[in-house]
Amino acid sequence: MGTQPTDEARLIAELKAGRKEAFDRLVELHYDRLHRLAFTMTGSAEDAADLVQETFLAAMKSVANFRGDARITTWLIAIVRNQFTLQLRGRRKWRHAPMEAATAVRARDPEPAVRPAVTAILERVRCLPEELRTALVLFYLEGMKYAEIAEAMECPVGTVRSRLFEARERLKKMLEGALP
Repeated sequence: MGTQPTDEARLIAELKAGRKEAFDRLVELHYDRLHRLAFTMTGSAEDAADLVQETFLAAMKSVANFRGDARITTWLIAIVRNQFTLQLRGRRKWRHAPMEAATAVRARDPEPAVRPAVTAILERVRCLPEELRTALVLFYLEGMKYAEIAEAMECPVGTVRSRLFEARERLKKMLEGALP
């Protein structure tokens, strides 16, 4: 998903020039991905939509500072995470999302029946801390590479690896019955 680097540069230039069509294109290209991530963070479609809206507003306010060192997607994911953190500090109204709901938001076609083993994993994923859950969502649902996740989560690649390892280990222990 997203645009080619030259298309991204053109889109950023148009955004910096204040073109409404560029903003519309930005939303069209990135809304679904951001909404899925926001949904896993907030637990509600309405809260996720609010969070994504705040993300796009923050992006527009800071687009003049965007240097293009990262891909637009990575930049927007970092913004959505920062906006979520700000919301948590300010209102404490967000809830952790059930992971199975994130996969439902992702799907445009009807989902096939989920096997009980998959449902058991998804139920436990929602018990993970936000940074572990976000790393899992970006890696497994969004197909992002470690370096992209590291940029989006504003941490070293080694931290992404350790978060994914920790998340897998916790899930394994939960599935074996060692943890609730």
